[in-house]
Amino acid sequence: MGNIKLAIVIMLKSLLAFCLYGYSIHAVAEPAVTPVGESTRHEVELIRDKDYKCVQCHKDSKETVLGSHGESAHALLGREVNCTDCHSSISPDHREGAPEVVKYRAAQSQPGTEKVFLDPSLILDANSQCIDCHKPDDLREASWTHDVHAQNLTCSNCHDVHATEAKVLGLDKKQTIKLCVDCHSDFNQKKEEE
Repeated sequence: MGNIKLAIVIMLKSLLAFCLYGYSIHAVAEPAVTPVGESTRHEVELIRDKDYKCVQCHKDSKETVLGSHGESAHALLGREVNCTDCHSSISPDHREGAPEVVKYRAAQSQPGTEKVFLDPSLILDANSQCIDCHKPDDLREASWTHDVHAQNLTCSNCHDVHATEAKVLGLDKKQTIKLCVDCHSDFNQKKEEE
């Protein structure tokens, strides 16, 4: 009886060793050549929304960007605009105000306060995201205000980049005048005081 148990144990160990040896040969063997056309037959393209992570915190941003940059950007790019088209170099620490993330502010200063003049390099940096699509020469031809203000203001001083209803360039005359007066009323007031 003892010899039978010993024989069974030896056979099982031999079988295990043989299986492991065969598996190791299979693992190092060269893969077979896949016939042409079959390699992509089951390829899956992920179509998850590229802005998914952004809109978890910035809930209204998707709708507002599509409102301000919808059809015109789609015509230019052939696709929808997503957050990273303008806000690049985003990392998890952007919540703490990471300097590499471009931020759009409505104005550099509020009307009635002392004017804040940004360093030209900061203005160029802020505007760089806009001029990737909105070419400066085209803007100057479209409106003299771009020529006058381009070096001294960020685009977001006059344009609401995340507009909900009106397109970025779709300001009516009254809104445009209000933008001018918001900044230039201080200058007019100063002239009257002199």
